[in-house]
Amino acid sequence: MRFEKRWVYLFLFWLINFCLGSFYAWSVYSSWLSQHYSDVAQATITTASLTYIFSIGAALNPVAMITGGCLSDRFGPKIVLFAGGFMVALGYFLMAISDSPSLLLLGYGIALGMGSGACVIATVTTAVKLFPEMRGFAGGSVSAFYGVGSICLAPVANAFAQQMGISTTLIVFSAVCLIVIWTSAFIVNIKPTTAKVSTENSSDLNWLGMIKTARFGSMFVLFVVVTLSPLMLFSQTVTVAQAQIHLSLPVAVLSISVLACANTMARFLAGILSDRIGRVNTITIAVCLSLTGLGLLSLAGNGDQWLFFAGLICIGACFGSSVGVFPSYTAEQFGVSHTSMNYGVLALAFSVAGLIGPNIIQLTVTNGNYQTAYQAAMMISTLGLVAAYFCRRFELKTK
Repeated sequence: MRFEKRWVYLFLFWLINFCLGSFYAWSVYSSWLSQHYSDVAQATITTASLTYIFSIGAALNPVAMITGGCLSDRFGPKIVLFAGGFMVALGYFLMAISDSPSLLLLGYGIALGMGSGACVIATVTTAVKLFPEMRGFAGGSVSAFYGVGSICLAPVANAFAQQMGISTTLIVFSAVCLIVIWTSAFIVNIKPTTAKVSTENSSDLNWLGMIKTARFGSMFVLFVVVTLSPLMLFSQTVTVAQAQIHLSLPVAVLSISVLACANTMARFLAGILSDRIGRVNTITIAVCLSLTGLGLLSLAGNGDQWLFFAGLICIGACFGSSVGVFPSYTAEQFGVSHTSMNYGVLALAFSVAGLIGPNIIQLTVTNGNYQTAYQAAMMISTLGLVAAYFCRRFELKTK
């Protein structure tokens, strides 16, 4: 492949992931839709009561990565982008016409969650394959644009909803995502990677060989830990800002962008940093950021908005660092031929974190007191340091 063509493809992957970043504008969607459902049902439906839908969407996202990863390895990313783009557009359309949480579950939780996951795995892992000499940069930059989308599109969604209503806003998002993803899919023409099925003793493992290795368990636990705390807060950022810090709604919505900005910058910078100091060392830094962020959030009280934002920056940087590094880490540990499928299987850890994280808040928070949730997350995060230690040991043995 010519040098110029792979950079064109990388640009298209950036554009696709920018659109997919709208998935994490959930706090905006749930705020507007909960009010809409309350008006329709003539009963109070809170954003907290819709948290399970975000959890399902976050959990199905990696499940789709397995299917999408398998198809991408076998047929190339084009077919995955066509199917995933359709699911994303369908998800926003169903959200737009929904009058109850059940249709929101189908739209956001299932269609958008599955479609987003399939497109992410196809773009990120293909970028890692196209740039073997700088895998951290390639995977991190594509992931970074996912974060850029969440930064830009959350306030855009809120502004559009104020001007034209949430239903019309979601229709616009549906159309734009379909056009961008399908147009890019038409342009991208990459042949699938072909390789013989590998064994555990090979440097190029398929998913069965991967899960039989000792290092897979440590990597899985590490992935759960570094994504749990961020996923715990992503679905509740606006609510936490209002209930704990007592911020106004416009400032509370801004907290989504602060979290997303830290997430985005970390994806890009961590990818580059991991090319220099190693994947495990970079992820260990991410675990430390998570512990720091949770500590700052636990100290933040009424009006402590700067302490609150500092905590969010650490949490966002933790998530961005891990998501930006793990695709290249997977390729480095298990080979590139089956990277899409392998990363999809490893990303089931993301599903575990997506189920546990938001429900920690659901089960422990009363009357706007989040201290128990922060403490529980900090205890789990300490396991990340142990998992990182074992990952480092396995890495040294491999070398």
